[in-house]
Amino acid sequence: MDYAIRTILCAVDLGPRGSDVLRHAAGLAHRFGARLQVIYVIEPLSDFAQFWIGATVPEEIRQTLHANGYANVRQALQQRMDELCREVLANQTERLIADIQIVEGPPARVILETARSVNAEMIVLGSHGHSAIGEAMLGSVAQVTMKATVPVLLVPIGQRG
Repeated sequence: MDYAIRTILCAVDLGPRGSDVLRHAAGLAHRFGARLQVIYVIEPLSDFAQFWIGATVPEEIRQTLHANGYANVRQALQQRMDELCREVLANQTERLIADIQIVEGPPARVILETARSVNAEMIVLGSHGHSAIGEAMLGSVAQVTMKATVPVLLVPIGQRG
């Protein structure tokens, strides 16, 4: 049986332990001779937030704010992701990373769609603890693990005890 891992999708956040997830994915990529597709998912505004903004901010201003704000956020996130990769991977960055993407959408859906589109043989993501952020992400992590068609490695990123 021929089993190879050539592409690993690594979904990271920029929290204090996000580097642990990237480090695990990089170790696997190095071991298998694979390349990393690194992704950061921007979760869209909630329905309530969109409704509130729609009800209080004129359409023309909303469009301008969205276009300019989204571009600025993407640029800032791209810079932070590039810095994280250089910090964690040092001189291995170019050899291990195929691409770094910033994508907006529901995290589980985006991760699964991206894994399919890049033909990833493995997905690596963080398993949050029970903080407020962790509770919000729990649904996304569970969805990815249940719906993925490739192995999923969960890196625990809760507080070390």
